[in-house]
Amino acid sequence: MLLASTVSKLSQRSVRHGLKRNFFASSTDHTNLVANAKVHIIGDDPYGKRTYILLPDGTDLDLALKVDKLHLARLRANQNMIYGAQVVQRSLGTQSEVCKSLLHAALKDARLKGEDPIAMASLEGFCKWIRSGIEGKVEIDKLKEMKENDEVSYEACKAIATGVPRPGHSVVGQGTYRDAEKGWVWLAHEFVDKELSSESELYKSNGGTLQWIDTMADMSREGLIDSGGSMARFIFKS
Repeated sequence: MLLASTVSKLSQRSVRHGLKRNFFASSTDHTNLVANAKVHIIGDDPYGKRTYILLPDGTDLDLALKVDKLHLARLRANQNMIYGAQVVQRSLGTQSEVCKSLLHAALKDARLKGEDPIAMASLEGFCKWIRSGIEGKVEIDKLKEMKENDEVSYEACKAIATGVPRPGHSVVGQGTYRDAEKGWVWLAHEFVDKELSSESELYKSNGGTLQWIDTMADMSREGLIDSGGSMARFIFKS
């Protein structure tokens, strides 16, 4: 969807700053702001690649397409696959609190051809959580179990979470990921079960069922650092 006209950089900056002040001045009641917000779908095909954005009631869509900070939240989808839930204005709450209306719209479109919707949840903070467990700051049952009974898996998981190669290895490579896979999946299930994945909670609280942990779903640099490349896959049965 392309805009019919453009505005000058100076005008756009002035509008953005003015709206930012007005937006935050009028958004102290976060609950009402989210409840009254409107869902907009960006994309030509409701079953194709598309983005759902949540905007405050009365916000001009053309302007919002230019100024991302006017968005309250976003969600992406392609065919029956849903992913990328994001709260832009983080003071409003978590994905499960803010992105519900976006998810409902995406689920409706994802069912257009009779398929069960699938949602992929990022495991934001997963590696950090494991590092905290290694340091003894949090209790992680599966990590403790591995340390006591499966040193190979434990050391491999530790290497992925910290980015430090195992003793005798020069890199965190394919062998490390292979040795860690079983334990890594256990840890990911515990992470999701303990409600530590915000995006997973969005899908779980709206009818999604965890199918499995995909250990190679996000091989971007950010994904590898944050979750070792793993994502949680949910299905929404019709």
